[in-house]
Amino acid sequence: MAPDSPSDFSSTFNQLKEQLACPACHGELRLDPARLSCLQCGRAYPIRDGIPVLIAELQHPRD
Repeated sequence: MAPDSPSDFSSTFNQLKEQLACPACHGELRLDPARLSCLQCGRAYPIRDGIPVLIAELQHPRD
């Protein structure tokens, strides 16, 4: 079952962070509230219904 909120994703992220990477540049990802952000290129990927949407074409620009 998927986590109910982005904050519920944090324990899953901590278990998987070594296996996850930015789909655009393969940089390291950081968990921010409601999204994953790339530390290398700055792209941000939303977390929807507890699932990160790691599609480069749908990424949000850096704030």
